Amino acid sequence: MKNIILSALLFSAATATSHAAEFDINGMALGMNADQVVANYKALRPEGEYRFTNWKLPEGTEWVANGRTLYNDLSRPDDMEHERMQFAFTGMGSGNKLFAVRRELKFRPSERPSIDAVYAAAVQKYGEPSYVNKDDTAIWAAWKFSSVDAPAEKLKSSLSCIGTSDFPVGLNDHTAGKVKKSASFCGLYIEFTVRGDQTGLANELDMGMMNHLDLVSDFETDNQDARKRIDAARAKNTSSAAPAPKL
Repeated sequence: MKNIILSALLFSAATATSHAAEFDINGMALGMNADQVVANYKALRPEGEYRFTNWKLPEGTEWVANGRTLYNDLSRPDDMEHERMQFAFTGMGSGNKLFAVRRELKFRPSERPSIDAVYAAAVQKYGEPSYVNKDDTAIWAAWKFSSVDAPAEKLKSSLSCIGTSDFPVGLNDHTAGKVKKSASFCGLYIEFTVRGDQTGLANELDMGMMNHLDLVSDFETDNQDARKRIDAARAKNTSSAAPAPKL
């Protein structure tokens, strides 16, 4: 597994708050394929670990369904930075593209940013949030986009649109079934939590991003592609199969 040393900036900051939102977390953009995600991760964290899981059709076609990364800076055990990321991808027919990503980051104790600065970086990157809540030690925020080129909608509370314990393992029947009910409700959804202490310095960051907008059509496209591949393999195999045994 390979990793990178975190850049000084938590987010690739945009140049103006009026720009279109950037739909990535630490450079891992929705729509990337697994090779692009791995390349980005290796560039960011050369010493990090990663593991990606393939799914396979009966005729042999494989694609990346999900992935995880892990980074602990063991060179500084008393001043350690820790990061985990999770990824979920669509199937082959729709381009095997990233549709959900989660990041958990524990800041190096000697390099803790302020809670307010981490939140400000998120607003600069994604625009004004749909919902925000604050207390002395944390800020919670969420963004809901009904399209990729529109500003975030306002919400009265955050929505349960990205699972933590049940983060998607890929675009399968279970995920597609949930998304059929949540696509319009959740849209393209980002959740954000930064926690710290009463001194104002942050200890950890937890973020998730999931695009519900296209998953129903992506799942249909994946199933159509899978059926074509299986039917083609069946036609080829039956025409060249060995003769039946004596009965």
